[in-house]
Amino acid sequence: MMSSYLVTIPKAELKLKTIKDFITGIFIDNSGSTSYQLASVGKDVLQAELSICQATQFDYVVLWNTSAKLCTNIETATPAGGTNPTCIFQNESTKNAFNKSDVIVFVTDGEIGNSSVTQFATYTKENLNKALVICIIVHNRLSTPSGINVSVVAPLMMASNVLCLFYDGKIFYILSSKGYISQFYKSSNDLTDYEKLNKLNINELFNEIKIYEDAKIPDGCIPIRDNTQELIAIDYNKFLNIKDINLILNLNESDWKTLIQFAKISNKLHELRVFVSHMKNKSIQIEKEKLKSNYDLKYLKQRDEIVSHIVKLKLHENENENSFELNQLRQQLHEISDKAKIEEVEYLKYTNTNLNQIRQYWNNIQNLIHEQETGSYSINDFTFSSNRANRAKVLTTNDDEYSDTIDILDHTNVPLLKCAICMEQGPFVLWLKLPIDFEDTTNDFIINFSLEGNKNLINCIVSNPVCGYCAKSYINATINNSNQLITLYREPCAGFIPLNWSIESNRKFANNTLYRILTGNKILHHVQMLFLAIIDDFKSNWFNQEIKDYFIKQIIENIYTTDSFSEEGTRMIFTNALKEIIKQENILFQQPFNAVCRILNFNHIFHQIDKEISITILRKRFLLMCIENQCSKTKFGPEHLPIVKQELYDILFDTLCGIPRQNSLQQIDINNEKLKKFLDKSYDSAMNSIDKFAENLGTDRLTILPKETISFILYLLTTVREHDRPMKLYTNFTLKHQSLRGNMQIDWSEFEKKANENVFGHYHSKSTTAIVGYAINLGKFSCSSKLFFNTEPLWRHDIENKRINITILMNEIKENLDNKMKDYYGNAEPNNSSAHFLLHRTVADILEANYPNDELMNEQMIMDCMIDIGQTIGRKGNIYADDVFLKIVLTIEYYLKFRKTTKNMMKVDDEMLSRSYEYKIRAELIASGMEYNENTNEILFESSKLTTPHMIELDKSEINFNELKKRVQELYMASKTSSNKNISQTCLNIEIKDFIEFGYKMNADDLLPIWAQEQENIVSSIITDIDQIKQPIKYIAGLDISFVKTNDKAVASMIIFEYETLNIVAKISVNCNMKIPYIASYLAFREAPVFMKLIDIQKEHCPHLTPQVILMDGNGVWHPRRAGIASHFGVLSGIPCFGVSKNVLYADGITREKIEDLLTEKAPGENQYIEVIGDSGNVLGLAYNVTGSVKNAVYISVGHKIRLTTACDIFKSVTKYRNCEPIRQADFLSREMVAKLS
Repeated sequence: MMSSYLVTIPKAELKLKTIKDFITGIFIDNSGSTSYQLASVGKDVLQAELSICQATQFDYVVLWNTSAKLCTNIETATPAGGTNPTCIFQNESTKNAFNKSDVIVFVTDGEIGNSSVTQFATYTKENLNKALVICIIVHNRLSTPSGINVSVVAPLMMASNVLCLFYDGKIFYILSSKGYISQFYKSSNDLTDYEKLNKLNINELFNEIKIYEDAKIPDGCIPIRDNTQELIAIDYNKFLNIKDINLILNLNESDWKTLIQFAKISNKLHELRVFVSHMKNKSIQIEKEKLKSNYDLKYLKQRDEIVSHIVKLKLHENENENSFELNQLRQQLHEISDKAKIEEVEYLKYTNTNLNQIRQYWNNIQNLIHEQETGSYSINDFTFSSNRANRAKVLTTNDDEYSDTIDILDHTNVPLLKCAICMEQGPFVLWLKLPIDFEDTTNDFIINFSLEGNKNLINCIVSNPVCGYCAKSYINATINNSNQLITLYREPCAGFIPLNWSIESNRKFANNTLYRILTGNKILHHVQMLFLAIIDDFKSNWFNQEIKDYFIKQIIENIYTTDSFSEEGTRMIFTNALKEIIKQENILFQQPFNAVCRILNFNHIFHQIDKEISITILRKRFLLMCIENQCSKTKFGPEHLPIVKQELYDILFDTLCGIPRQNSLQQIDINNEKLKKFLDKSYDSAMNSIDKFAENLGTDRLTILPKETISFILYLLTTVREHDRPMKLYTNFTLKHQSLRGNMQIDWSEFEKKANENVFGHYHSKSTTAIVGYAINLGKFSCSSKLFFNTEPLWRHDIENKRINITILMNEIKENLDNKMKDYYGNAEPNNSSAHFLLHRTVADILEANYPNDELMNEQMIMDCMIDIGQTIGRKGNIYADDVFLKIVLTIEYYLKFRKTTKNMMKVDDEMLSRSYEYKIRAELIASGMEYNENTNEILFESSKLTTPHMIELDKSEINFNELKKRVQELYMASKTSSNKNISQTCLNIEIKDFIEFGYKMNADDLLPIWAQEQENIVSSIITDIDQIKQPIKYIAGLDISFVKTNDKAVASMIIFEYETLNIVAKISVNCNMKIPYIASYLAFREAPVFMKLIDIQKEHCPHLTPQVILMDGNGVWHPRRAGIASHFGVLSGIPCFGVSKNVLYADGITREKIEDLLTEKAPGENQYIEVIGDSGNVLGLAYNVTGSVKNAVYISVGHKIRLTTACDIFKSVTKYRNCEPIRQADFLSREMVAKLS
């Protein structure tokens, strides 16, 4: 290569040395984010980074964040500051370390913006004369390695010999390698799965691998090739001034990729794109001039003129008036047709062999540039491994690789049609028009699962009765006459496909046309299988079954795929792949449901696969589809599992207010309306595929999926305890259930018995004729007597007329009561093996909360109580027994009378006391008139003053329970429908799609003192001792922000609720470019500006919905300087705020371990909480045990203008699951919007 812009550096005199023998420097990112825990090893990122130092004795160890320093003792390293790698070159000692090191190990967990990448590149570009550069990204695994961000190390990846690794604390994975080192460590072509990445032993790398000494690369040059003989570099500036096309055509695709990467990090992509466009136009023009000749094309012109006249006459309104002229033209067409074909073949062969290669070369380069312009700094994008549709080569008008024999078509043995042009029986060709949206044909899903098809694409097939012999001339004539290609029925059209695919030239023509029409000129090889799916789904009278069957057979027998129907696996003819994939259930089931049905259909037609085997496979894939549907609903959090389970119970059982009735399991028809609603959008397409499959097998959907099979599948879904990957859940089911390993034939009687036992059969059996009434009025803590079991006394007779300590009495009575309850109900406390349930507590709690002044029972009360006990899902007693409804009704009736005639002894200001066992006994004794000494906590026990509890007899009521039950269920169904309708109709959606940039024109070191002073000012303004909330509270809101992991984009969201009903009234989201650095304990300065923007948007668009209280995902005064986001934002906005966090913030001596110990000791139960006081004596907040698991507690802290007790009350009123609804829903919205950006 003699090009002036190329520099060749021979390696003959360079020595091979073990890597550890070079001068080595390790540059470790210790920014604030490295304090984050690595899930795989239980240590933080910084610890994992520092562990790399054990690989060899490094000559230099540098710690960097927003500043850099040489480190002599890594034990002293701590996380601090932001992520600014340029700081290495702003400190003389660390800059010197970088320059002197022959092997650079650069370790980071962070990511930086595009401008920061360019800034870092200005420092590194003249400092990459290194023997080896090793870039190591350290953090938790993302869902796929393709999303790992390499923005920090991108400039370093321009060195000649580079390894880019990902380290999760346990394993080093190879993301990318280039240069001489790639001979030892190759990168994978598939970045979608960690298991597909090659792994590396770090000790072996340093101690066993030998590499060449570094070669001096001249300034301004970019290394593009590095092998055992030489290193080749490009002088970038000289390159952009090249005039001779031939000198540039010597560069290969790998060379261009390196140039484009350099242009990206240097912010020079625009000038490179302009240069490439200019050179492309110049080279094509030169080539065109070479191809100029004196081709007359005599017969082709005559043919086109004749067809043009015919088309004009055919499109004329009165075609019959021109029949004589049409016949003459058709005769002329017949006479010159063969000569025109010969002439066409000669001309096309000539042009195809000369022009297309140069076009393709430049198109490939333009696509590579475009990919870097639109891509991020993920490893996938930066190394050109991203979406195949984006990086596909663009097809030119006459592409040599794919159409060197374009238009030379063989129509042998093709079904015929009567052509409306020549009026003869001619070969059938299929006419197509462009899809409405190319996203339907080029998105990643359709690329990976082409046989799934897309109903939007069926309309791409159009009717046009023009045969294969007249098709091309028809196209020319139509375009000449109307400036667009249309059918004879005046419908838009884009081209045609021949039916005979057994001929190579036909296949090339078909592929060329499919790329041009279906994928917008992008060469994506999935288009053949996608087209097969379109043909298979298409129905029309003019496209009869004979033509359809012929065409499908031609495609299936002449296209190639792999035995896995993906890029992995052994390549083979499609018909053979159909047989192979059926043998591999785990691979087959990676295909979507409709694709599996299509594969089964084709196997039945072409390989006569056994009917029963096909049906069994379909049943199993239907089970997996149902699991996938469930997982799509439960993926947002564990609180969705009971919601989905409730939906399934409503299908499977006869339910009352959502509670399944005992032994009411039903056989569910595949046409069941509730099942249709559960499967949602997937139902109709699945049924279409099943019906088509059934028709081919000579059966119907009810035979393929009988009722007992559907019930069995739905029941399995109710047993899912936690969200997981669909295939893992399916595998677990298969291991547990023999029928899934067989043919999925279900024995109904055996299954029904087992299902009923599992749902209803673990409870202690006890029939009762009466239930005890209330004895103690403590408001929502009201309960039956603690001194009697039903009507049986529980005290010792020897305490009569004696003074006894109430604590001692309580312990004795509680022990007796527990024993009685255990004997009678199976357990003292209601649980999933006892016969009783939370009856008295439920009724009192619901009636006091929702109906404090009502005196008469109504259906709404009953429904609310039934819903409340239903939410225990049987964990708190037998809620499924037939008499549960009756007991609820009679207990409500009794409680309404009881609270009217008794005094409420609840301590309003001390709920913890009021709910305690001892206080309930004390209240019952005092209410009966016994003498109580508060100082000694003793009572003068006089049993004569006690009243035997009232027993409510179940069979004495005159209430028509069947009629009442019917009305309550109707109200329940109506309320569900109304709730869904109201939410969908009244919720205001505001989405700001334009990206708003948030940042400061200062580096982090300069920002810190300013932020520290501002934080002091905020702390002095915080109000936490009084409530300044506008009453009554009508609206509350939740705020949250989610970040795209691969760049600096984020979405902030605000959900506004009606406080009384918890209906969502507004959803607001805003897209952000976040340029504000993350600095530990100063997070509020990053998030508060975004949240203030949300408030501005809310006040602009819906000022009438301004919330009186805002809940935030984070902390308030529970913060090292008592200025968390809730306090910071509260002061800025002036709106009362408090924070709710799922994690313990270590501050003021408080650790997670301390909190868990305190909760275990003082608040182990569901909905119990403790006040958290720091070492300073300041109250930080509350640790609230929402679920009864101390490890899942949440942490409430006030922000501004609100007291802690008020914040606690509001939290309780808006919390259904572990986290409160405002924050939970805001989190859902921001994550949903971020997923779209990603």
